[in-house]
Amino acid sequence: MSRVSAFAGTSFSLSSFIRWIRRAMRITWQSLREWCGDAAYERYLRSARKRSGTNDLLSPTDFYVEQLNRRYSRPNRCC
Repeated sequence: MSRVSAFAGTSFSLSSFIRWIRRAMRITWQSLREWCGDAAYERYLRSARKRSGTNDLLSPTDFYVEQLNRRYSRPNRCC
């Protein structure tokens, strides 16, 4: 069994190290998607199914159009 030496004498097997890297990459990717708003539709689906459980959900296109309308319908007071 091969071992990879890491952090002050602690050793991991190569397979556990690869699992750790994959998990870190998955968490990083999910965090990036949340940060930039790409996962908003999936979050909407989870929330809507928990709340009502009905099948009258918005399509991805309708969801993004509604989101844009909501964002730009408010007055902009920057200047």
